[in-house]
Amino acid sequence: MGVAFSAALALGLAVAAARQGSASPVALHARNNGSGGGGTVPTAVVANGTLEGVVLPTFNQEAFLGIPYAQPPVGDLRLRRARALESAFDGGKFEATEYSPFCPGIGADNYGYEMSEDCLTLNVVRPAGTSADDKLPVGVWVHGGSFQMGGSGDRRYDGSWVVERSVEMDKPIMFVSVNYRVSSLGFMSSNELRAEGNVNLGLYDLRLALGWLQDNVEAFGGDPKKVTFWGESAGAAAISYELISYGLTSTSLFRGAILESGSPTGRPLATAEDIQPRFDAVVESAGCAGSADVLACLRGLSLEAFNASAAAYSWNPVVDGGIIPESSSDAIRRNAFVRVPLLVGTNTDEGTAFGTKNISTDAQLAASLQAYYPKLTNESTAKLLELYPNDPSVGSPYDTGDAVLASGLQDKRSNALTGDLRYIAGKRLLAEKYAAADQPVFAYRFNQPAENGTIDMGVPHFTEVAYVFSNPMDLGSRDGDAALAQLMTSQWVSFIHDGTPNNHGIKGAPKWPDYRSSASNFVFSRKESTVEKDDFRQEGIDFIKGLGWELSA
Repeated sequence: MGVAFSAALALGLAVAAARQGSASPVALHARNNGSGGGGTVPTAVVANGTLEGVVLPTFNQEAFLGIPYAQPPVGDLRLRRARALESAFDGGKFEATEYSPFCPGIGADNYGYEMSEDCLTLNVVRPAGTSADDKLPVGVWVHGGSFQMGGSGDRRYDGSWVVERSVEMDKPIMFVSVNYRVSSLGFMSSNELRAEGNVNLGLYDLRLALGWLQDNVEAFGGDPKKVTFWGESAGAAAISYELISYGLTSTSLFRGAILESGSPTGRPLATAEDIQPRFDAVVESAGCAGSADVLACLRGLSLEAFNASAAAYSWNPVVDGGIIPESSSDAIRRNAFVRVPLLVGTNTDEGTAFGTKNISTDAQLAASLQAYYPKLTNESTAKLLELYPNDPSVGSPYDTGDAVLASGLQDKRSNALTGDLRYIAGKRLLAEKYAAADQPVFAYRFNQPAENGTIDMGVPHFTEVAYVFSNPMDLGSRDGDAALAQLMTSQWVSFIHDGTPNNHGIKGAPKWPDYRSSASNFVFSRKESTVEKDDFRQEGIDFIKGLGWELSA
């Protein structure tokens, strides 16, 4: 968990990224085709005043971009839970015509995008002509980025093609994407912050955004009772934490969830006490150790000075007794989760992007597992190595024979374990638990390599996103790529609109079984999508599902 970065490098990357600009196609369409040429300006009257959006003639849509849903978390509001935006817009209106900057973070997803602490915004894309009476279902997208980076304005998350497909299907939906705080500003933890109730800030940002939508989405023509919470990777994990929040079994904030490559288990959850030494090091480095109030000192620093110390570490969600009330495995075991229909899945080779490389011995592999999972016992580690033998023919990338990877003799074994531990076992556990709770569950395995992919990566993490969004800039040009994207986008739209992925209207596609009646995956491939029984690597995944707190504590 304690992955360290060079503070100087991290700060340099953050500053470099902040100086650049890179617009999503939605923003470009808005700038080039907006309402300045005499068209009608789309408006929505929310609690804070009138929002003025932009027309997207290319898609026959309207967009409202960079809408603030909270007070800017700057100055004394840094490292505090976001506060509702209670004041009226200046002059009673807000020009929602540009994405806001990304929240400050560290990593490649932020390169080329402006960053600012004043980042708590959301975006709405709707079919043109939508009125407040239409009550459209709403898909709320949460980006990934390991809780360290990312933003809703990333061009890969342009919802226009999703909304366009929904209209073609005669199942119109509204697309919403949300910024939330990441990295140190979103997930710094310590006893001091815990005492204030100010940990897991990024997760509370998302919850506040959902509340804002409940109060205001009708103004755009959306239905607050038909919200589907949808995310990928850390975004899916964030949603899964919302599913176990406060030990609740029901919620009025959303009626369904889509989890792409993310679950509440498989990621170690520390406590504020565990993270205290890291926080103390930041306080010392920032020159705040002698302050009577170290939090006030940190809040008073410039962003550059704060990042120079805080960005030296990765920061992740912690158990806080509230939004993450306990170990996620304990919550799932006790059936303490929100009951909603679920669409959940993973990619075939989730571990190739994250498995430790240069592994050539059992001892090296055992050490790498226990470094990521500090509570994993020696006995459990030995059992994992037994269940995942040093046999390249069953390693990941899968279906690549008995050849070894040049990077390490046991790297395929490392990849296989990593994928199942972090993603695939958690997905299966969640599907089983939700089905047992009599909730509709639709599980999938994405099995299509990217056109520009490599053999050593197989079908890695994130590959499905371009297909789900039908984003032509990231899709392949091979036979079947466009058809696969159309199928996936249509199934996601169907789930958001109807609560089932099967009302997509595409002939020849197999029916996607409900996990309650058939524990199966819909397997996506551009050549032929099929259905499989969800029992691969049964013994190993069953053992991982039973590890509980050893993985999630």
